[in-house]
Amino acid sequence: MAFEPRSLSLVNSVPYGTAGNRVDFMHYATPDAVATVIAAGYFNASRTKLRVNTVIEAMCVADGVGDRVSLIVTAAPQVTGNVTVAVNTDASGA
Repeated sequence: MAFEPRSLSLVNSVPYGTAGNRVDFMHYATPDAVATVIAAGYFNASRTKLRVNTVIEAMCVADGVGDRVSLIVTAAPQVTGNVTVAVNTDASGA
């Protein structure tokens, strides 16, 4: 299947600092496998909603035995180029 923008939902936006900075937290559900969802360009259709460090909690294979993955947006070019994500693992130094 392909990315479905309507299934990407903003849960919360947390401001930090004094320059209008924020981190967005989103949920996403899809019948696609994790390998598909983490591929560069998968989220391109929602590039205007995403920023670097947006956190996406994704439920993959949602119509089967689900597989949850936590993602962090690593690149979100607004015009050309691919939106990229990384699988979030334990925090460095934790």
